[in-house]
Amino acid sequence: MEPPPRLEFSNSSGGWLDCSASGSPQPSIDWLSVDGTSVGDVSGIRRVLRNGTLFLQPFAAASYRQDIHSTVYRCVASNSVGRIISRDVQVRAVVTQAYKVDVEVVGAARGCTAVLKCIIPSFVKDLVRIISWVQEPSFFIYPSLQG
Repeated sequence: MEPPPRLEFSNSSGGWLDCSASGSPQPSIDWLSVDGTSVGDVSGIRRVLRNGTLFLQPFAAASYRQDIHSTVYRCVASNSVGRIISRDVQVRAVVTQAYKVDVEVVGAARGCTAVLKCIIPSFVKDLVRIISWVQEPSFFIYPSLQG
């Protein structure tokens, strides 16, 4: 069983990658880092379980490590007959943090239509989707086929 090509997870939830193989003799499972070296346990951050699962534990924002939380892993199944290596798995941890969106007036004239733009901070831009606009206190504007 090969792991998926991508894993995105939050620092508050953690994530895991499963890998398994069968054969005779029974293969052992190992995980490789992007440079091809074997990875092991890192206390409180990463564990390689005996069943072949790579467990990326929930972690505090201050414990983020790019070499563990934003990297490529590969699974290796090996026995005395040979070994097989999985596809690359791109891992990306997202650290939960507060952010604020801003509204920019792109164009407007008194009594005419105004064009507004939602400005999302770059560090969350690819993780956030605009689903509506709100005019306080409770008037919501949702996307429609009419624009």
